[in-house]
Amino acid sequence: MMSRRSLLLAWCLVLFLRLPATTVEPPNLDSLISQSDYIVRAVVKSATAEWHESAGRRFIGTRVELEVREVIKGAPPATLVLNLIGGRIGEDELVLEGMPRFQAGDENVLFVHGEERKMLPLVALMHGVYPVLREAKSGQEYVLRSNGMPLYSAQDVALPLNQLSSVKQRNPSARPLTPAAFIGQVRARATILATTHLEN
Repeated sequence: MMSRRSLLLAWCLVLFLRLPATTVEPPNLDSLISQSDYIVRAVVKSATAEWHESAGRRFIGTRVELEVREVIKGAPPATLVLNLIGGRIGEDELVLEGMPRFQAGDENVLFVHGEERKMLPLVALMHGVYPVLREAKSGQEYVLRSNGMPLYSAQDVALPLNQLSSVKQRNPSARPLTPAAFIGQVRARATILATTHLEN
């Protein structure tokens, strides 16, 4: 007999397959920007697991409430909330591969779909999340990929998560991008894409 957790995982797979097509392949920077209705730097205020029901079946989701610190693209609502598939309530846990997990206090640069993608709000799942790390001693901030690896160039978002940046390969002493540098590169590219779209 399947355990409660296994049943939840099986239901999650069914639910996931019924949702609009998505991908966990790393998109290039232009695609990541173009698919995003909102790009923000935000801090997690709360992450609360809740039971949900769809088509008569129950599943666990997590409601992530964000405090937006900086808007990079779009006009997000005053209270930006991500409703993610998966989470843990007591002994019951639902895990969707590629879906990031959040805790209160986490700070990230996020690439977010709008209202039409409520169940999968993050562009390309884990490829739409870039945690901000602050070194305890120096106070210096750096941007990471969702697997905890440093990000050395905005163009590196297109690399598989386990692939080393060409920037780091060419220059072993290279430092990861600061949030300001990453956001600057993203904003500059978003401006070019918007201008090109208007011209066409």
